Amino acid sequence: MKPFNPEEIKTFRAPKYGGVTLSLLSMFVLASMIVVWNKIGEQGQEQFIQSIRVRCDESIAIPVKECAEQFEREMKIKVSIHSTSGLDQNGSKAKGTVNGDAYDLDLFIGKANGQDLSLNQVPCAFRSIVFATRKDFSPEMTELEEVFQNNLAFSTSPGSAKDARLLELCLGKTSWWRKVLSKRAKTYPSSSALALEVASRKDLDGAFMWDFSARNFDLKIHRIRELEPASQTLFARTSDSAQNRLSALQFARFLAAPTRGQFYFAKAGFVGVNGDAWAEKPFLYVYCAKPVEGFILDEFERFESEALVSIERHFLKEEKMALSLSLIAQSKAKKALPDLVFGLPQNQNAQMPTQYQKSSETLLINGAKISVHVLRTTRFPVSTRKFLDFLLHKETKDEVYLDI
Repeated sequence: MKPFNPEEIKTFRAPKYGGVTLSLLSMFVLASMIVVWNKIGEQGQEQFIQSIRVRCDESIAIPVKECAEQFEREMKIKVSIHSTSGLDQNGSKAKGTVNGDAYDLDLFIGKANGQDLSLNQVPCAFRSIVFATRKDFSPEMTELEEVFQNNLAFSTSPGSAKDARLLELCLGKTSWWRKVLSKRAKTYPSSSALALEVASRKDLDGAFMWDFSARNFDLKIHRIRELEPASQTLFARTSDSAQNRLSALQFARFLAAPTRGQFYFAKAGFVGVNGDAWAEKPFLYVYCAKPVEGFILDEFERFESEALVSIERHFLKEEKMALSLSLIAQSKAKKALPDLVFGLPQNQNAQMPTQYQKSSETLLINGAKISVHVLRTTRFPVSTRKFLDFLLHKETKDEVYLDI
């Protein structure tokens, strides 16, 4: 047997580096990391294909900013939010600028019914003045008189606050307003401060405040009949001169979409709207009577251009239209039902599927009376209403009468 010789065993031996070599190696690794980090930063900055400027009231800044973050991730469009302490209730500040440039989108307060559906604006949420107490207050109050009959200690915001101004606008011409002013405790700077005070202290039984503040502090809301007019709608309106009108309108629709912005508004305590389903561009499916095609086709195309909505239109003979609707309604393809139907004569109303509701408006085009039916489950209720209003407004301008 051959004797063991350690010299013949070849094993890997780590090279010996001096201090200078290790320092240079560390500097190389550090420099490489900096280059990679800068590349990642550049990619993060370049991920946005466009940017829009949005102005909103500070009271809704939180849900709007949360929605903007999701919109940026999905659409790769940067949203710069500029909050302000107050917007004019008529939206007159929409012409404001930031760094000399007009805002692409303005969130402002409009009519309480939320029916102002001009082509460049979208309803996003509602807010209203309520009387709120702690949860342990047992009586359900529905009349303002009950607040005083129960001898409740209550308060309001100061007269300069938006909620106090709306409360005065609602009650100012009645004797109730003088009674509120004479009986209230000291005022608090905002609805949030009022809600916090009601929730945490026993010497204040209730307060007049925004409904979203009451929900955020888990207070009991009393629907007072006299306060019903004290409601407002939050609208998102694009600027007429905005270069990024499509992106701005997409963000407005994103705010109003049930599965997108409405989640954030609900989380913040706001009452939501029946907005369009989220789509980068709403899509309407329309049936229309064949005889009026030549008189209404241009209006379809003009609405698509001005409202940034796609319309798939089918012009059919009325007898075929009724048959098609009936067959689709009885099939498993109910999603193929059109959003709007123009043209079934009055005596065929009974043949309309139950999925449709007859509109109170009737178009009169070229002497022909055109009835209107709206799909109850349309995915795009706002765009559908806008298109119908667009046609009615056009016909009114052209002195074509409405049979309502």
